[in-house]
This record gives sequence, C-alpha cells and structure tokens, in this order.
Amino acid sequence: MGRAMTIPSHVRRLAQILRRLTPEEMSQLVQLVPELERAPSAKVLEEEREAVAYFRQAASELTGGRLPSLQDEFIAGLTYEAFFALPEIEQDTLWAQIFAEEATEPYDLEEHDAQPGARVVAGQERRSKGN
Repeated sequence: MGRAMTIPSHVRRLAQILRRLTPEEMSQLVQLVPELERAPSAKVLEEEREAVAYFRQAASELTGGRLPSLQDEFIAGLTYEAFFALPEIEQDTLWAQIFAEEATEPYDLEEHDAQPGARVVAGQERRSKGN
C-alpha cells in the first residue's frame, strides 16, 4: 500500500485467522457475510475519493463556487428536487435513455454499402429504409 496506514490490531488478528481458512471455509464465510465479496479495496476507495474531489472542483469552477439548489435544473429538464422525488426505477430509466442516446460502440452502428469515393454529408438526418 502506497500510504502508511495504521491497521487496528483486531483487523490484524482477523487477517491471521482468515489466512488459516480453507477455500471451502472462506466460501462459507462469504455466504454468512456477503459484504466481504462486495467490499471495495483501499485502492478503489482512494480512487473514488479522488474522483469525487475532482468533480466537486470542476463543478465549483463551473458555478463560480455557488452550490446548486434543489430548484436548479439537473437532468432532462428536471430540477434536482423533481429528479430525486422520482421512484428509483424512473431515475434509472432516465439515465439509461441519456446514455443510450450517446451509444457509439461499433456494434451499435448500422452498416451500409457505399460506392467508392462516396461522401457522407454532415448533419444529414438518417433516412428510413424504403425512402
């Protein structure tokens, strides 16, 4: 670990016990304590802290240091207050729609035959098949 960390003695004792477990016992432990499987590493936690700090700084610069209010527009024309009042499934649906609009994976694109030397006209809307 890059930083000097003080690890509590009870955590060190627990680590000693865990090292003695067989793979089957470890699996049983994870069944009893499923949080162990989902526990983020110290590296992941540090990366998350750095990302949060970065985006807070970026947001602060964009807003001149003014914190957003619940009445500010947040997403899809909704205020923060309106968005977070939605049921979680509707929030997820909105996010999925937004990210679906920006899908640019190669497998998401349609293939079309074109003549050699053909050029794509910028800004031209896609025509439906049959036009």
